[in-house]
Amino acid sequence: MTTKKPQKKTEEGPRFAFDKQNYVLVIIGLVVLGIGLLLLIGGGSDDPNVFNDSLFDFRRLTLAPILILAGYIIEIFAIMKLPKSKS
Repeated sequence: MTTKKPQKKTEEGPRFAFDKQNYVLVIIGLVVLGIGLLLLIGGGSDDPNVFNDSLFDFRRLTLAPILILAGYIIEIFAIMKLPKSKS
């Protein structure tokens, strides 16, 4: 008859789903998203009979969508990144 050796219990405490680096990436992604959304603001005209060309400038058509897309990519990466295991 064989006896089983008692296994050592490791006291790690509760493990969180995210690491500190994940939270930092989430905050960076939210800041990039916020900047992209702020760049979309404005460009309209108060008078409907006057056309304002600033609606179609580089900031609103190119820069803001790129920042918003980059923010979402950072957010997805921050959620999917596995925390480092302590071994």
